Amino acid sequence: MSGREFDLVLYGATGFTGLRTCQYLARNYKQGVRWAIAGRSASKLEEVREKLVNIDPGLSTLSIIQADASSPESLEAMAARTKVVISTVGPFLKHGEPLVAACVKQGTHYVDSTGETPFVLDIIRKYHKEARDKNIILVPECGFDSVPSELGTKMVVDFLRKEYNLPTKSVKLSVTKLRGAVSGGTLASICEVMEGKEGGMKDTLDQNQLVPEDVASKVVPARITLPSVFYDHDFKAWQAFFIMSFANEKIVKRSHGLAVEADGVGYGPEFTYRESMSAPGFFTAALASLGMGLGGAALSVGPLRRFIQNRILPAPGTGPSDESITQGHFTVKIIGESSLPENVPADASADALKPIKAIATIQGGEPGYSETCRYLVEGALCLVQNEDRVRNENKITGGVLTPAYAFGHILIDRLRAQNVNLTVSKL
Repeated sequence: MSGREFDLVLYGATGFTGLRTCQYLARNYKQGVRWAIAGRSASKLEEVREKLVNIDPGLSTLSIIQADASSPESLEAMAARTKVVISTVGPFLKHGEPLVAACVKQGTHYVDSTGETPFVLDIIRKYHKEARDKNIILVPECGFDSVPSELGTKMVVDFLRKEYNLPTKSVKLSVTKLRGAVSGGTLASICEVMEGKEGGMKDTLDQNQLVPEDVASKVVPARITLPSVFYDHDFKAWQAFFIMSFANEKIVKRSHGLAVEADGVGYGPEFTYRESMSAPGFFTAALASLGMGLGGAALSVGPLRRFIQNRILPAPGTGPSDESITQGHFTVKIIGESSLPENVPADASADALKPIKAIATIQGGEPGYSETCRYLVEGALCLVQNEDRVRNENKITGGVLTPAYAFGHILIDRLRAQNVNLTVSKL
């Protein structure tokens, strides 16, 4: 790829998330990155460029590429010009696959903002083997779905292994603070996923849905994750159902499965994972879980979903105000518990017979349209500026990978360099 015109192209630049991802690039990488914006409307792309010039006047000559999911040739021509494509075009179930196909055909790396598990499963089945054979790295769910879950788990697993030489038995994540909003495009993606779930929720509840088939027998059988309310003594708070857990848990388990493929152990032979959301009390947790459950039930009924989508929800391309995004923030805490030590002396103390716990904390701004944009760009730049380290340190070839498996501590280092708070210690 050394002779390619661009380091990265942002496809979907005219959308709500796409524009803000462009703005992050414009503010933070005024030099050193060759990039372009792409989408189906040249006039709207010109409007985006004008907004970016207000941030960096040097972007007045920023290249515009007209490409459309309905024209595979245009996507292939775009992919052939760049090392990496960032895609923010959703719903991905409707619009995402042609770009993945174009990237695999042209030997171009790919990063996206999807949280649509059925789309990820589809591209794994269709493109993982070919991408692996061609050393092409494809990383879906590199936004708030599912970077905090991925990196937090990676941090506690590696901490327990490095500091205590112990595998990890379980990891649990709790969203302890969250202030954010949802765009019309995100809601359209949720509706698209729910449309495909009519008639059953079996796949939605299967945590191991994305685990590589050849190591499925080595991964702890999937636990049925149902919305529930419970008190967690480690987080010291009541826990409610977290709607993004359905997507995040599957990606974390895929990271574990990919690691098992590589070394036979992964995060640990007993490894399990769970997500929830902290609430100030039982009734708040119960109401939150009930509300999430009723909302999901409503969207699973075709006529009701279409009424909500057409009459109530904001249209794709719209989203929260800049002021709302500025005020947004989140905190997640991730606790990992080790397996029990082996070969402990008979006279060992009681503490030596207990598992060790580690806690990671990740904080950031508004999750959907501040931090997602940051994660997308920094993930893509792992492949632009740190590809040798990605391949050598993480022993990566290619395929449909995950943020933790593909980027791991390289992305953690890049985020810390951007003053993102990521910490890990013994609990």
